[in-house]
Amino acid sequence: MNTSAIYHRPESEFAYLYQPNMMHIRLRTAKEDIKTVKLLAGDPYNLHSDAWISRPQLMEKYLTTDLHDYWLIETTAPFKRLSYAFELTGNSGEVCFYGDHGVFPPEEQYYFNPNNYFRLPYFHEIDRVKVPEWIKQTVWYQIFPERFANGDTTNDPAGTLPWDSNRHPERQDFFGGDLEGVIAHLDHLVELGINGIYFCPIFKAHSNHKYDTIDYKEIDPDFGDKKTFKRLVDACHARGIKVMLDAVFNHMGDTSPQWQDVLANGENSKYADWFHVNQYPAVYTQTDDFEFSGDASYDTFAFTPHMPKLNTANPEVINFLLDI
Repeated sequence: MNTSAIYHRPESEFAYLYQPNMMHIRLRTAKEDIKTVKLLAGDPYNLHSDAWISRPQLMEKYLTTDLHDYWLIETTAPFKRLSYAFELTGNSGEVCFYGDHGVFPPEEQYYFNPNNYFRLPYFHEIDRVKVPEWIKQTVWYQIFPERFANGDTTNDPAGTLPWDSNRHPERQDFFGGDLEGVIAHLDHLVELGINGIYFCPIFKAHSNHKYDTIDYKEIDPDFGDKKTFKRLVDACHARGIKVMLDAVFNHMGDTSPQWQDVLANGENSKYADWFHVNQYPAVYTQTDDFEFSGDASYDTFAFTPHMPKLNTANPEVINFLLDI
């Protein structure tokens, strides 16, 4: 038995509350290594008195990959709390006990030790996985607006390249894609069977990708305005298409007013604690690679100095983001 391949993680995609009184529990084992998996599960406070380990539940092998088998079971708990472990039988008949402390031989001392079991301490409704039914029926199409379609040339930024340019797009290039371009192609998306659009950021930003947000409450003028976005959403909804926006809350752009205030006022800035500045002044060395200098005196997204990381433990930042 390949015990090193046995894997489970509590309170994760391997163990979660699915219905008010029903858990889904999964286990991973090496491919074609295990004949049966049984779940040993019951109330954590009556392991000895109820002897629920003598009533194992057979798990189903529901998925096989190149390397692993995955096992699944649905189980309930009368008192809304659960201790559980696994009993595995290998193809050659060997048996092992697998719990929170690892793999053990099938001996009573391991079965009757309550500390050897994984637990879900209580079936809190607030912790339950709740996936809306419409999500399960949605086919998503992700749109990077700047490169989808140019429907309004009047909002093209300076230096916009021809849409059919033969050159390879570079990271600083603009081609004029916008919200009008999306509106013009909605019927084509419907023909493809799309009923959900996931937009990369459309908020006001400096770059073509818009992940360096300047203002979360404004549509980037390269893409249009709020009225255009309203028409787009209405047109999508009229076709049964849901719209999801990518909101970037890990970092802001370095041309945002908050970060510009930090650059101007240093540690005296009212936004100084909005970011993670390790040493003042907040600087970096410009290199030939516009995005990656790697030596900024402040924390960033990846290594790009143009995206200073937000301090999301700051109550002011929390309120700012929640308001958005």
